[in-house]
Amino acid sequence: QLALSVSLEDVISYPKLSKAYFGFIEILFRNHKKTVFALDTNIFMQLMTGVHEGIQSSDATLSSLCANTVDHLATFFFNTNGKEKIEMHNLNKHLAAQPNLFSSLTATLFNLLLFGPPQNHWAVIRPMLSLMLASETSFTAYKNHLISSQNPENQGKLNEALNKLLTDVNRSLDSANRDRFTQKLTAFRVAARSFLTL
Repeated sequence: QLALSVSLEDVISYPKLSKAYFGFIEILFRNHKKTVFALDTNIFMQLMTGVHEGIQSSDATLSSLCANTVDHLATFFFNTNGKEKIEMHNLNKHLAAQPNLFSSLTATLFNLLLFGPPQNHWAVIRPMLSLMLASETSFTAYKNHLISSQNPENQGKLNEALNKLLTDVNRSLDSANRDRFTQKLTAFRVAARSFLTL
């Protein structure tokens, strides 16, 4: 309750407070999912709005904490979807009320990867595989949007770069697959930034 009583604007304004705030939220999503997902949807979405803002912070520590929070959420959804668990039931209730949550996070992370400052690069990579597996439709929608924003020559290059990104990536979140995807994302970023236009 105390964390929620502070406005997001104030949290972002004070570096020490923001690190404590987002560090607390990251621990909640890592170790106390039952408690977090049992929150009222408005409160849950207030937390996620803060996390969404925090990912875009120029402070690498903050964006990393928030990216890890997204990873905990997406990993849980991917691993537990379809199972009879109270946590999953509660999470689905939040997602039904805010159906664009995964798609907006996907778009933000990819935009930061492709167009953001280099210091955020490693922070935002962490949740990308879990988010793509949790919501493949969100990734497809972002991919189509990005391709449509480019000229015909770049569309071909981008399609090729995206196909390379997805080659040999399994529907799994084991560490070997995560590492492989991280390397591919880094190569994709370098390739795409050489020709993408805003």
